[in-house]
Amino acid sequence: MNIIEHVLVAYGEQIGYHHGAKFQILKCWERWYSRRDISICVITDKPKLFETYPVRILTLDESQKQAWSLNGIQHFGIKLKALQWALRTSKASKLVLLDTDMFWTKDPKTLLNSISNNSIVMYKDEGYVVASSNKSIRQFELALQNKKIPWEKNYYSLTKNSKMYGSAIIGISTEHFNYLDQAFSLFSTLESEVEAHTVEQFALAEVARLRGLNVGFAHKLTDDWSSTGKKEYVTPILKRFFDTYGETDFENHRVMVHRIRVSRPVLTIAKQKITKWRSKQSPF
Repeated sequence: MNIIEHVLVAYGEQIGYHHGAKFQILKCWERWYSRRDISICVITDKPKLFETYPVRILTLDESQKQAWSLNGIQHFGIKLKALQWALRTSKASKLVLLDTDMFWTKDPKTLLNSISNNSIVMYKDEGYVVASSNKSIRQFELALQNKKIPWEKNYYSLTKNSKMYGSAIIGISTEHFNYLDQAFSLFSTLESEVEAHTVEQFALAEVARLRGLNVGFAHKLTDDWSSTGKKEYVTPILKRFFDTYGETDFENHRVMVHRIRVSRPVLTIAKQKITKWRSKQSPF
């Protein structure tokens, strides 16, 4: 039986997300993902892109994407339900989801002790919602303060203990199936209340608080290319790699992946900053 299954969710027409998922698998293969007690699950609407890859594929259809994104209102709901689908069908006792614009730099197996029936792992503690200095997080206080919102035969209310946790990493065990149900339910309830794209991760954090779950954080074990500048640099590099070596030749990809460099040269960073500055100066 596999101890841990790594989960990647890749969908949509932007090929960069799918390439990012494959790069994560390739980047982590030799050191971690190839271990006998580890498996990989990819939930995707483009399964052919992952042919020959040593992964378990769950194929997303349009009806699932519509339902899980609240009829296309907020696609981040797909992550919650896709992870729950992986949990329901996995033979592993613990699952760890990592976003497709990230990869592990330290052994993710060290997270195992932080995942139990009363503890989960997420990416990062982003602080309390009330009086947050972060404009996006502050939207939750502005929208939810002093409200009692009907939720699951009861009411939801924001409290001084409500926090925001990043969901780029979600580590859970088989005992947390209902936790994901509740998180999706709260996400569905609050999505129309808050003008922010982080309702899904807030729902995960709040349900963890309400259930009394301990939460550990794993951001120090990863690197990413999630910022706009990094994505603009890395996405074309990944496309050139898969254009050159094909989309599905895993064995060749595994050998050649060392050619991919995701760190931006200093000159590239400078050019991007100048371009961004000029765009802000333009009246058009």
